[in-house]
Amino acid sequence: MQLRGFLQILLVVFSNLWASAAELTEDALQVQAEQISKWRAAAEKGEVWAAFNLALAYQKGEGVEQDEREAVLWYRNAADKGYAAAQANLGYCYETGFGVATDYAEAVRWYQRAAAQGHPYAQYNLGRKYQFGPGVATDPKLAEKWLLKAAERNFVPAYFSLGQLYSNAVSDQQDQKKAFEWFRLAANQGYAAAQHAIGYFYFSGQAGQTNYTESVKWFKMAASRNFADSHFNLAYCYERGLGVPQNRVAAIAHFRKAAEQGHPSAQYSLGVAYYDGKGIESDFVEAYKWWNLAAVGGIVEAASSREILTSLMTTQQIEEAQRLASEFNPKQSENVDSPRLIISAALDSSSIKRTGAGFFVSTNGYLLTSFRTVSDATSIQVLTESGQFEATVEKSDPINDMVLLKISGTTSSLPLIMTKGVPGDSPVLILGFEEGNQGQFSPKSAPGKITAQQGFRADPRQLSIRPHLPSTFAGTAAITPSGQIVGMILLDPEEPEAKTAADAPPVGFTRSFAIKSDHLIAFLNSIQEVSPVISKAALPELPPAELMSQVRAATALILVL
Repeated sequence: MQLRGFLQILLVVFSNLWASAAELTEDALQVQAEQISKWRAAAEKGEVWAAFNLALAYQKGEGVEQDEREAVLWYRNAADKGYAAAQANLGYCYETGFGVATDYAEAVRWYQRAAAQGHPYAQYNLGRKYQFGPGVATDPKLAEKWLLKAAERNFVPAYFSLGQLYSNAVSDQQDQKKAFEWFRLAANQGYAAAQHAIGYFYFSGQAGQTNYTESVKWFKMAASRNFADSHFNLAYCYERGLGVPQNRVAAIAHFRKAAEQGHPSAQYSLGVAYYDGKGIESDFVEAYKWWNLAAVGGIVEAASSREILTSLMTTQQIEEAQRLASEFNPKQSENVDSPRLIISAALDSSSIKRTGAGFFVSTNGYLLTSFRTVSDATSIQVLTESGQFEATVEKSDPINDMVLLKISGTTSSLPLIMTKGVPGDSPVLILGFEEGNQGQFSPKSAPGKITAQQGFRADPRQLSIRPHLPSTFAGTAAITPSGQIVGMILLDPEEPEAKTAADAPPVGFTRSFAIKSDHLIAFLNSIQEVSPVISKAALPELPPAELMSQVRAATALILVL
């Protein structure tokens, strides 16, 4: 039996992420109907964001009956007017045959239009087309170009695809060191396919030296996210005692999990277990069922084994096994889903009062931002790399200009470090958003430096940071080269007319101060549910690409409505 590698192009698996109308309350249905009516009216007046939202509603069947043709009609309406998100999703429709005849060349044409505008989903989808086709001639250099552009926007699936590109043994782009680095970046963001790839690097020795223990560690991470290939490889390791004590029962458990997700080799191995009766009770009906499924999946040995088994079974047993196989419905596997579809509705830009920045301080959805940014908010929306979320205010500290927000779900976060552990002239990385951002997660970096351990009017609670920052950076974190939070950027406390010409920053910028992490830590420790990670000492500096990846993953765009 061969260990299944990670370079295989995996099946596209999409789950239904949206509640059905039957599951919604009457009030919720009314809200949806009003929203659809608003979008339709705006779309008919030529508002592209509304046309996109209407298309998405028809595609998901959310608020309206699902209608593929109507979805494509409204995507095209916005795409023809240059709206990048609609162009990206229209490309997806052509690639997958949603509402139109499948046309890979047309998909590429729309991806190219959106990618040229800097849309990461389209850049990723286009890079994958140049990587694997069809619809355009494969070209590793163009694949690299567009995947790198998507990666620069911290689009995590692009990290994994770059790892695939650089690990391809038949490509002139092959570079196993680069491949490992990109896989590691994606793996650190919880991307299951990349965690599996790292495990395979250690298993095969491509990481420098074979290390079965390290390999099993990464396979377990991916398997915990229901990655079928990792369940299969863990079963292989348990079966042979590689990196773990030999354990036939554990091996069968992992073969079963992979088999239930439609993994043909695991289905064959599970059939063998039922035939042999080693580690599990012998059962010819189950053996036939799994071999039958594996044979359909292309495992030649399964077809021949099934035929041999037939001679040992009754007609009734064979019919029962065939019935079980025909009723088999594979469970969802956390595999790579390419192409990518944008599933977050666009915001009505006229409803945005202001924007700001924030950063996550825990893995359960807590984030900090400036109190003054959200003080008069009717509603607060948080945009991250993972999508758009409604936020609630958990606790405010107007004196120190900070507020704790909460969104649902699992989030990436960064550790905090007490200010005394950071030298006075330390460099810091700051990620924020440009003035005029209308709901696009496109953070900009602003390298800075701590210039004083006191802030506005020698305030000991604050740090002074230079150079000047855009006022829209208020609420974001100041990060050390080790990836540790040392403070939160504040709005300039002084009114513009009170500044002298000598110290006045450029128009649209603010003098840069940061509330020290000491005060952030005290504030967060007063709330039991938050559980921030606090470092006692400075950590080793991170490679620039990894630092940027971690900071972006923990950064949020705050939209005040």
